[in-house]
Amino acid sequence: MIEDLRRVLPLRLQITTLFLFFMWLFFQAYQPWQAIDEDLLYNTGAFDNVTDLSGWVREHGRVQWSDDTGYVSLTSTSRLRFQLPVTTGDLLLSSGKIKTTQLKRARKPWDAARIMVYFEDEKGRIQWSHPHDVGYMSGDRDWQLYTVAIDVPSFAHKGWLELAHYGKSGIASFDEISVKPAVWKKTYSHWQMFFGMFWASIMMWLVLNTHFWTLPWGKPLMAVGLLIIIGVTLPPATMFQVASSGAEFSRKVLDTAEEVFPNQASPPSVATSIAAKPSTETIKSASQSVPVQIEKLAKTEKSFQAPDTDSRVKVSPADIQKLGHTFLFACLGYIAFIGFARKVSLKVLSYSLVLFALSTEILQLVVDGRLFGFADALLDVLGIIAGAGLAWVILHMRQRSSLI
Repeated sequence: MIEDLRRVLPLRLQITTLFLFFMWLFFQAYQPWQAIDEDLLYNTGAFDNVTDLSGWVREHGRVQWSDDTGYVSLTSTSRLRFQLPVTTGDLLLSSGKIKTTQLKRARKPWDAARIMVYFEDEKGRIQWSHPHDVGYMSGDRDWQLYTVAIDVPSFAHKGWLELAHYGKSGIASFDEISVKPAVWKKTYSHWQMFFGMFWASIMMWLVLNTHFWTLPWGKPLMAVGLLIIIGVTLPPATMFQVASSGAEFSRKVLDTAEEVFPNQASPPSVATSIAAKPSTETIKSASQSVPVQIEKLAKTEKSFQAPDTDSRVKVSPADIQKLGHTFLFACLGYIAFIGFARKVSLKVLSYSLVLFALSTEILQLVVDGRLFGFADALLDVLGIIAGAGLAWVILHMRQRSSLI
């Protein structure tokens, strides 16, 4: 039967059918992640009643809550923390709302109203080189929601979620704070399957009808294109773990460099010494019907500074992922221009590469369910331009050497 099909069906149709069959299997088995409804704050971040303050730790300042508002407010030099149950290698999705009233920031833009996640090692030392800013705000601004994905580093023994007012004056208000683990969805939806297979069929049709793989640079070009497609269709959690490994390696290199060249390292932050011996108070819950206002502020606590999280270079998994994607598009641009610049119109070649970059971003939009990233598409195009520029320089040098 297989031999009869081979005689009847053209080779291109056989390849296309087999490719689409594997794509169908992929979409059936693929399970992208999503946040489950399991808040690591035990639903205390809503601040709807006074019991939501239970478990939070006050440091250096005043924490105000009233049942008239249903959210928590901090005055200047105030911090409120919650210890997170963390496991090394986990992916967390943290979100929260911030509102500011006449808030003047301090030295840096993020020395204002701030939601931050950071981690301690097994010796109880806070690693300020690995913070995660969920969001920060200053001035007079209404409620704004911030969301960020956070990878738990390998050294993490404890995790902390912090609501802080690092500004000079004003009020910082916080509400709807949550930290949730990322888990797997069950399957793709039908429209995602249709879009993915439609996109794959168009790509396969273009590959089979151009015959470019028979040219000298055709196979490397197709290999890099497949790597890009695999990169955007990998499970987000898997891709995030790969990027996290790269980010962790980069951090170790930076930490080693700082130990080798201690003179170039920035001085320890004042907040690090303060965090070693904090003046803390665990807020105890009272009756839900009685509004609570907690105002305990020692004069000696007014002089603390925000952690200098910019003192050392930080590398995030998102940065590694974007750099890897940009590098692959740079390779794609280099191979395309050095192999086909003299055989195909430059306008057609450039248009095709940019269209491929945009189509992969749209494919990732469907796969991940995230917002379309114009910045990501711009990085792809910049990678293509960098690779094409390098190819143009090499071709120009070859032409000059041949004339000599």
